[in-house]
Amino acid sequence: MAENEQSQEKTEEPTQRRLEKAREDGEVLSSKEMMVFASAATSLLIIAALGFFSKNILDAWGSLFIFGHPDELFSAKTANSWRSFSIILTGSAIFGIPTIIFLILTQSIIGNGLSLNPKSFSFKPEKLNLIKGLGRIFSVKGLAELIKAVAKVVLLTGVVIAFLWYSLSRILYLNVGSLDDGIHTLYQILILFILSILIILCLIAIGDYIWSRHTWLQKLRMSRQDLKEEFKETEGSPEVKSRMRRLQMEASQRAMQQAQAVENVKDATVVITNPTHFAVAIKYDPEEDTVPLIIAMGKDILAKRIMEQAELHSKSVVRSPVLARALYFTGEIGAVISEKLYAAVASILAYVYQLEQGVEATLQDIDVPDELVFDEMGQQVK
Repeated sequence: MAENEQSQEKTEEPTQRRLEKAREDGEVLSSKEMMVFASAATSLLIIAALGFFSKNILDAWGSLFIFGHPDELFSAKTANSWRSFSIILTGSAIFGIPTIIFLILTQSIIGNGLSLNPKSFSFKPEKLNLIKGLGRIFSVKGLAELIKAVAKVVLLTGVVIAFLWYSLSRILYLNVGSLDDGIHTLYQILILFILSILIILCLIAIGDYIWSRHTWLQKLRMSRQDLKEEFKETEGSPEVKSRMRRLQMEASQRAMQQAQAVENVKDATVVITNPTHFAVAIKYDPEEDTVPLIIAMGKDILAKRIMEQAELHSKSVVRSPVLARALYFTGEIGAVISEKLYAAVASILAYVYQLEQGVEATLQDIDVPDELVFDEMGQQVK
């Protein structure tokens, strides 16, 4: 019992197959804070880039409020509303599209690629379970999320206060200079502010990534029983492997037996061939044998060796592809031929006997039962 309980404890690191299966099921590693950091970093880069075009942007926005006469106010309001909408839409695209691309790349790096499995988007009724929801809130993970949120608020608040205190003098004197100088100073303060926030978000994101990876791997841990089951699935069960070894051994023994039986061709009455792929040596002595015996048979290279031995010992070789395959796939070396092939083999023996007696003979069509007609792979031909 204790051993069984120990085997069920999830103490083993997940295997590569387990990680791949989790990925297929949509259970990929993700970090919320990494996503926040990625979006903030993208925003900083975009704002920094827009600084070079700030004058054109402000001129375009300011032109919306220029009109020559009060009577033009109504028409300008209607026309400029569409222009302002296009400017806002363009600005949203400038921020939104790079941010989405950067977020996708970040998730791809964190999760070792993207996973668009439909299971990730499917509705899960268990998420509506109030008891399980409370369990998640008051779990270790919920406590960790609370600590992370509090630490994040404290750090960011501290950075904001410190930055405002450091930049207060520059902010108070913004109205002293020209508009261009004020915008330039405000732009620098904004970049430094976002950069300061970004550094804190980076530290938080690194910590969140480490924690998320730890909890993700903990969730995917496996028990010893899981490892055994996975090994059976990948390598095969012991019963199947034992059966495969037995079949391989039998095939090896049969090939060895066929190779050794080539020497028996010298005692054959006739060799029936395919004419090249199969060869079966038949022995029949009316005084000793009641039924024809298969004393040698082979395929491809062995068939060629059997025919060479038949030529060496001056044995009769008869070409009958259908009968050769039927004898090969239904017979065994040292065993009698199938009862259903008696008539076909008898006609072959009669033909050979007539040739040996010097009688001019013609081989009649060999009649092989339909259920014993095989192709070269041993499959029945229907």
